[in-house]
Amino acid sequence: MSLVRELELTTCKAILERIKARAIARWSEERWQSNLVREYCNIALENGEENATPVNRRGQIVRAFEVGSCSGDTLIMLAAAVGCRFQMVCVIEQIEEL
Repeated sequence: MSLVRELELTTCKAILERIKARAIARWSEERWQSNLVREYCNIALENGEENATPVNRRGQIVRAFEVGSCSGDTLIMLAAAVGCRFQMVCVIEQIEEL
């Protein structure tokens, strides 16, 4: 059986949809974007991105949700902004002779 069939695969779009749902639950439908951008910038600044301001990053974040795609670093920081983190699960195939 293919390893791809054994693992649950997801997409960037699906993860962004979950982040959006958590952001709406946390900040409301009207305020989720502005608060998410603000939290994202706080995290980016803590990680050494000097130009991470809501004015500079708003377009990038809004576009990510519109197109359903962004960089891995952006996705990780967006998840952190709503209190989430990623976990990697590895599968090891081992054949034993009987």
